[in-house]
Amino acid sequence: MSMYRLKHWIVAAGLAAILAPAAYAQKEAAAKGPSISKAVAKQVKTAQDAIKKEKWADCVAALQSTEAVADKPPYDVFAVAELLGFCAARNGDTAGAEAAFSKGLEAGFLDDANRLIRYKQLLQLNYNLKAYERAAGFGEQAIAAGNTEEPVALLTAQSYYLLNDFKRTTGFIDKWLAALQSRGEKPAEIALQLYVSSCSKLDDDTCILKALEKQLEFHPRPETPGNITLVLLRNASEGNTLNVFRYAFEAGGMRRGEDYTEMAQLSIEKGLPGEALAVVEAGVAANVFNTPALTDLSKRLLSSAKAQVAADKPTLAKQDSDAAARKNGEIDVRIGQAYLSYGDYAKAVSTIERGIAKGGVRNANETQITLGIARLKAGNKDGAKEAFAAVQGDQTLKDLARLWTLRTR
Repeated sequence: MSMYRLKHWIVAAGLAAILAPAAYAQKEAAAKGPSISKAVAKQVKTAQDAIKKEKWADCVAALQSTEAVADKPPYDVFAVAELLGFCAARNGDTAGAEAAFSKGLEAGFLDDANRLIRYKQLLQLNYNLKAYERAAGFGEQAIAAGNTEEPVALLTAQSYYLLNDFKRTTGFIDKWLAALQSRGEKPAEIALQLYVSSCSKLDDDTCILKALEKQLEFHPRPETPGNITLVLLRNASEGNTLNVFRYAFEAGGMRRGEDYTEMAQLSIEKGLPGEALAVVEAGVAANVFNTPALTDLSKRLLSSAKAQVAADKPTLAKQDSDAAARKNGEIDVRIGQAYLSYGDYAKAVSTIERGIAKGGVRNANETQITLGIARLKAGNKDGAKEAFAAVQGDQTLKDLARLWTLRTR
């Protein structure tokens, strides 16, 4: 993934109040607190005159000359640093501005509101200086002090990323996303791209899937469903491969012709030729069987699925009736899956629910997934959410349940 390039943003809101000319500072100090001493008054006045004429280098030189003054009172240090930071920034000296503003912060005279602004300024300045550790530190302080602005969080996350500290990047973004969610706000797309990239750098599939889910929820990209499918297949047991493909088929995550043929073969093995037929026909329509081997295999699967559908579908009502008379619910669930594969969603729901009520279902979690899909396709989104929420235990099925739940929105 390429390095992200954030737009520069201005952190100087309220700058006039913080970096007021010395006369203003003196007037305020007379009414409210300390003022500069005579030891630096001349240099400050010279700097103030230079500011009026926009002679920034002269301003910097006048203020730097105060370094020769020994034992300056703390407020002198603060006032000079504040003014010096302003002039250095205007003079294009980012490092000088950062050093001066840091000294002004450390002096302890800024109130809460201006200290919050200062954290933002120092975040930006250190980011521009590529001092990413300091930048991230000031970003964290700004957020801890109550800042909720997106650019602050973005630059903080990117600072960690540029340090190649992907663990701290993902940890920070996790907290940020949780805070956004608590406020009902939506994350920026670049934040989720940064999240996905950091998880990938860590080679952490749990992290990758979590990040991709957030991307899918808020800023889906064309490749997101396919990337989710890849992660799921990497970690799924053989018994859950078909369930992963079912999600991928619905969400647009089938990446290759081999995905279609493998899903069709698994469907046939499960006794679901209707599902196999739908998958192969979709693959043909998408023109994914683009090698002689895939073309040949798809034709054989298509022929087999059609033959099995012709034999199975006419008998489904009789199979349903026979299953209803049995005490074990496993057969009902299988009949419900068949109805689902043929697009009869109402019958799929009622038959699967009947099987669950009887008991004896072999894979309760997979059955809840299937019921959720059937309810979703039947238009019952709340019922689908309820079924997906009942999935417990198996990690791949829990992952799939969350992903299917996103499709109920």
